[in-house]
Amino acid sequence: MSSTPFPATIDWEDHWAATDRAELSEMRAAGERMARRLERYFDSFPASVADVGCGPAFTLFELATTHPGTELVGYDAARSVLRENRARAADRDLENLAFRHGVLPELSADRRFECVTCIATLHYVADVATAVERLLAHVKPGGTLVFNYPNRHTRRMYRGDPTTDPERFELLLEGENLLSYDRIRKITGRRPRSFWKAVDEDDWRSIGQTNPCVVIER
Repeated sequence: MSSTPFPATIDWEDHWAATDRAELSEMRAAGERMARRLERYFDSFPASVADVGCGPAFTLFELATTHPGTELVGYDAARSVLRENRARAADRDLENLAFRHGVLPELSADRRFECVTCIATLHYVADVATAVERLLAHVKPGGTLVFNYPNRHTRRMYRGDPTTDPERFELLLEGENLLSYDRIRKITGRRPRSFWKAVDEDDWRSIGQTNPCVVIER
């Protein structure tokens, strides 16, 4: 998800049209793992969850099945993916799952949620500070924000990988949208904690170095 989306980095409509089944299978597995992590984090699962930059929404579809009492909403920039997601939800009679068009950083949903997630999306957003502010603004008081983001270690890893697409990851490679714990604290006024550690992820320190993911309680 991006703010136009950025024509110099990635066109999400084209991206999803070209994504092959193998990549989708990997994304499905990753999405289902994220659903399990969220379940481990919460003692009582939230009554409402939004996923910003949801793509094919594998995490939301998994949660919609296992938590039928939770209202789930996916936001994405690609309207074609949203149409497909709605059709899949209707076919599976998932009445607790809905999809809305939305882009970062100027996301403007008409409500707040007990939990907001944003995974593998901030890598493509230039004004990352405003994006984080907007994400937190859509969390109810007492609610939870979970997001991953690129940092200086992410940039070094991507720059050292010969398979990295220089256009798709232009913002990251140029260091335009990198975050750190200190910067997140300044943006939000709250102390971020490692989501990987909070959910007892194996080797959480190593994972968190190049793919940091934080949780913020509002």
